[in-house]
Amino acid sequence: MYLKANGTREKVKSLVDILNGMGDLPDSVEVCVTPCAVHVDYVEMNLRKDISVGAQNISTDTGYGAFTGELTADMFIDLGCNYVMTGHSERRRRKSTRNLGHDESAGSVAEKTKYALAKGLKVILCIGETLDDRQANKTLEVCRHQLQAVLDAVRDHELWRTSIVIAYEPVWAIGTGVTASPEQAQEVHADIRMWLTSSISAEVASEIRLIYGGSVNGGNAGDLIKCEDVDGFLVGGASLKEDFKKIIAACPVKIDPEEHAKKRQKTTDYIRSLNAVDNA
Repeated sequence: MYLKANGTREKVKSLVDILNGMGDLPDSVEVCVTPCAVHVDYVEMNLRKDISVGAQNISTDTGYGAFTGELTADMFIDLGCNYVMTGHSERRRRKSTRNLGHDESAGSVAEKTKYALAKGLKVILCIGETLDDRQANKTLEVCRHQLQAVLDAVRDHELWRTSIVIAYEPVWAIGTGVTASPEQAQEVHADIRMWLTSSISAEVASEIRLIYGGSVNGGNAGDLIKCEDVDGFLVGGASLKEDFKKIIAACPVKIDPEEHAKKRQKTTDYIRSLNAVDNA
């Protein structure tokens, strides 16, 4: 869940109280909260310890120094964060939507991701297309371009497997109340997994977590999580409400390790068979 630029101190305290009183989380679920920067310290100090805390963004600057107004990965690590989001569409489109400075480039997202991983943070890498992209049938092209920029910077394939979560968030569905259908979400997630196979490895493709973001709520989460390649959610607006508990409840209560391994092996074998045909 991420809170965007939302939350007075009192509101954040209320949300922390809701999460703390939620009861035991299912074994199958990992929850990470990314509050806006001014609330990170409070959340980290007061939130239950089985929920991770992350940052919504970091600077391309590294370490500490004369970077007035910037927030580096090192600062968030010092506060106790173990995750960071990179490439959220509201960052990639700062100028075009809010006339703020410049849009964040794919290269900038890649550099932030690379440094965050080097410092030991896990990364929620956000990708996704605009409505114009989708109507021009460029959804997959845009997503692959955004992923390739990060792969060019992060060549350690083990980091992709263990420390990167890919969040597909169609821009046209963020905060609009319009959600990608399960079929639309599955199509893109499946293509991402195929790209990961051809660009990295079948093992990474089968094990990396692909999550969906875009007007997720308690009413649609159940159908979305049933998709073969949807492993979880990036929750925005609904994370500010009690509805968030319904989203967690929509996830499988328990994942059978053997069944999970069989499913991933099936995916790996299928992808390898496609590669064998392409190379024949």
